[in-house]
Amino acid sequence: MTPLAIALLLVAADETPRSLTLPDESIYVVQRRAYLKRGSVELTPFFFMTMSNKFSSSLGPGVALVYHPRENLAIEVSSSVPGIMRSAYSSLVYELNDEERLAPEPVDLKKLRYFGAVSLQFSALYGKFDFYGHLIDYDIYGSAGPAIATTVEPCAPAGQGDCGPDNEALGRGLRPPRESADRYKIAASLAGGLRLFFADWIGLRIELRDLVYADRAGEGAGLTTDIRNNIMLIGGLSFLL
Repeated sequence: MTPLAIALLLVAADETPRSLTLPDESIYVVQRRAYLKRGSVELTPFFFMTMSNKFSSSLGPGVALVYHPRENLAIEVSSSVPGIMRSAYSSLVYELNDEERLAPEPVDLKKLRYFGAVSLQFSALYGKFDFYGHLIDYDIYGSAGPAIATTVEPCAPAGQGDCGPDNEALGRGLRPPRESADRYKIAASLAGGLRLFFADWIGLRIELRDLVYADRAGEGAGLTTDIRNNIMLIGGLSFLL
């Protein structure tokens, strides 16, 4: 046998076992998701608080119902719980009242009492990670849609007629706006959030939402208006049904 033939046999003998024993070193960044939302209904009791208004803040419970026709697309109906939302004026309002004998514009003293929204959700990014041996699916989503909001406005003298009692120590009461167009406001809801699913039936949802509507207070020359941006921090547990 010639030296060339012997060299070829040695090369073939060296390569054959390697091709049979080399492990699959392919790296799959996103494989099959552990928990799927497609075709399911997601129920989320949540708690929210407003963050952007420098004169007042609101907080309370709510509930959201989401249908997922696709893994990255969903339709949501959300609502605060009527009659349970709580609102309070900030310390700035009391400082102006006590020290300067001044008050913000009436439109700035209006308080949010209820909101509801219908939104279209799109999950732009999703993945999964391992947390101490537990596989957690996540998705980051954005949503937008029409909404409705109700408010109450300051009035005086407190406790007389349709003017509610003074529960803020400002010498003013609160009442629903007299005009129905002002009482039920057409609004817009814009949001972005994160879902974390720990199992195929329960997860955590955290969201920032901006509830935008035009507001007004007063009459005639005393009418004041504003575009209200109620930025809310929302958190709750999600249950896949």
